Amino acid sequence: MAISFDNYGVKKVSKTDVAKKAYVPNKQQVAAIEDSGISGSESRPAEEFKITVLGDPVKKSVGASYYHALRKGATRTPEPRMGHEIASWLRKGDYVLIGNVGACLFIEKVVSTIAPGRKQPSAPTAADIAKAAQEAAKKIMALAKKAKGKPKTRKVDRTEFIRSPIVAAGALIRASGKCEMPGCTCVLFLKDNGASYLEVHHITPLSEKGDDSLVNAAALCPHHHRELHFAKNRLELRQVLRKHVAKIPV
Repeated sequence: MAISFDNYGVKKVSKTDVAKKAYVPNKQQVAAIEDSGISGSESRPAEEFKITVLGDPVKKSVGASYYHALRKGATRTPEPRMGHEIASWLRKGDYVLIGNVGACLFIEKVVSTIAPGRKQPSAPTAADIAKAAQEAAKKIMALAKKAKGKPKTRKVDRTEFIRSPIVAAGALIRASGKCEMPGCTCVLFLKDNGASYLEVHHITPLSEKGDDSLVNAAALCPHHHRELHFAKNRLELRQVLRKHVAKIPV
């Protein structure tokens, strides 16, 4: 099966991960987490979310939080960490794979083959990890085929930014029915009122302390809006959009 994760990484659970009850994902795992749409919380306790567990006949999902931690007096960049149930589910020495397919996040404990002359499994090789990722894709497809019925509902209590409707309206007026991403050639569809459909995007996200202001807002077509959120080069695109919007006369 050619289908695999959009992003994935494997890391050995360390003594510190267990002792601090806070798992520190590696760079590849961070990419998977954030590509699934989960942003690191700047405050604690961080909101819990569920990660689908693969390869475990009993455990179907594990609760986790994702936040940025900074030790007192430290000057380095805040470190991404994962807490809640995942901190007790993982054990020292586990090799854990975290990957995403779109907005869906998955986790699996990778088991390597037993090396010749050893009684205990050795560290997973690159081939082991690649095989695990492909096998995980097959498990995801098997679960998807079994899924049926109506979805369950749940009540969610969460904190959201109260966005200014005036800023959003101003961005749409400034755009005059055209995507504000430079060079956009996407064909916009029309709404019932005959206006072109555009989505208002904050160039520096509010979750990254961006201002809810007209200079930090852009009216975009759906394609470029998603691209600004999830593209590999989204930070470069952000700079292009920021410079362009700053030059638009209002």
